[in-house]
Amino acid sequence: MTTLYKAIEDIVGSKYVSEDDFVRQTYGKSIDAALPERWPDVVVRPGSADEVSQILHIANRHKAPVIPRGGACDLSGGSKPIEAGGIVIDLTRMNKIINIDEQTLTVTAQAGITWAQLNGVLFEKGYYTGNLGPGSGLSATIGGGLSHHSVGGGGGAKYGSCTQHVVALQVVLPQGDIVQTGSNSSIYVKEPFCRYGLGPDLCAMFLGDQGLLGVKTEATLEIFPKPPFHAAKTFTLKEPSDVKAAKIWIAWRKKGDLGIYDSQYWTPLSVQGLTGVLVPAVNFPIAKAWKGLNKAIFFYTMEGETQEELDSKQKIADKIVTENGGEALGDTMEKGNWAKWHYEENGHWQNFHALWGCIGPGSMPMSTEHHLPIHRFPEVNKKLTEWETKNMDKLTKAGPAVQGLAMALLCGHTTVEMDCGLVGWPDEDKRELNYELWIDQIKMLAKEGMVPYMMGEAVSRAVVAAGAYPGPYYDLLRSIKRTLDPNRILSPGKFYL
Repeated sequence: MTTLYKAIEDIVGSKYVSEDDFVRQTYGKSIDAALPERWPDVVVRPGSADEVSQILHIANRHKAPVIPRGGACDLSGGSKPIEAGGIVIDLTRMNKIINIDEQTLTVTAQAGITWAQLNGVLFEKGYYTGNLGPGSGLSATIGGGLSHHSVGGGGGAKYGSCTQHVVALQVVLPQGDIVQTGSNSSIYVKEPFCRYGLGPDLCAMFLGDQGLLGVKTEATLEIFPKPPFHAAKTFTLKEPSDVKAAKIWIAWRKKGDLGIYDSQYWTPLSVQGLTGVLVPAVNFPIAKAWKGLNKAIFFYTMEGETQEELDSKQKIADKIVTENGGEALGDTMEKGNWAKWHYEENGHWQNFHALWGCIGPGSMPMSTEHHLPIHRFPEVNKKLTEWETKNMDKLTKAGPAVQGLAMALLCGHTTVEMDCGLVGWPDEDKRELNYELWIDQIKMLAKEGMVPYMMGEAVSRAVVAAGAYPGPYYDLLRSIKRTLDPNRILSPGKFYL
């Protein structure tokens, strides 16, 4: 038993630490078809911020790298070692709701709780977190979501990304100090209620940091009353469907608050994949109703405080859709109403995974998810097609599919998220070419002005390699990292830091 292992065992107990090969291998994998396995030396599951602090103190003494891990739903190698060895800290034991404050409309929870667990409790009380985190929220933790500006699990069109609603954050710094940010940065604040007003917004430094600057152990989020009325409608769109989707979204935003909670666009190819046309193994709740469709799917969900309000706003939204070639499907899920399933049946935490395995069992994604302005969405979609044509020989050799856009969703204000990338097989003889294609697409998109938000090993390094960051910005980031983490302990290798 190593000295490092024994020191960690003394903190958490033998039940919550392991150096067994089968455990290390499990924590050395990533959800992609390109990155290699890299096993940590030790896996530990702490139960408190104090235990995380003690582990980081020990890691600094031993110069052992530390990789924080939530639900391990990152699609670009963000929750496993980039450099072999070190300690993976699995935070999923820290999954308690500490307080729901109905006066300040906030919830405080440990960062290892999943978005589904948290919102399951809030739903029962008539609330939600607004943005329900990532599409993988059945497994993804709030700490992981806050580490990369998650959007997509529900509520993105109305509430923006999940990081916009943080009012306080407890973070363990790389050398082991525990710091409170947001409202809690004042020792006199007894109930966290707002993020701003106590000087620089240091809370923001740890939001979207990809686990580079600190380990999130506790978060306080704004919560919102769940409106009593909702509408859910699904349409087909005629070609050019991406252009029509963009026009609809822009027109909606120019009408002000229509109560749009979510809206998504799925390409014709994705629709075929979901219905099993490409690979029969794909299974999806709405597949039967969509059989034979060779059109794009577009849907919205909308919320309102009264039925009258909802009817009025839905009339405006529907008119814009139909003017842009939208044809409504039926009201029920059996008739193809994806929106109803998405809002009422927890589809917001499932629909993103429908294309996994779409080229055969065991195939995996290499995601290039990005944000961009709505009006640029069709233009960048064309760039993806051009990139595919340019790289067709390599793509044919590697065998990946879905080289371009799978779907897009409306985010806060005039932002859209494009879910694009590749799907391939994680075979050893294909990993190198898969990685080359993946990185090349990320770099191309970065040069088109796209903004990635989930930036593990692959994406963070590709954006740096693309020259996206001007010198002074990257120097500032490197300076902050060196100041907080002089021993280069936490998540070494991300952003090439």
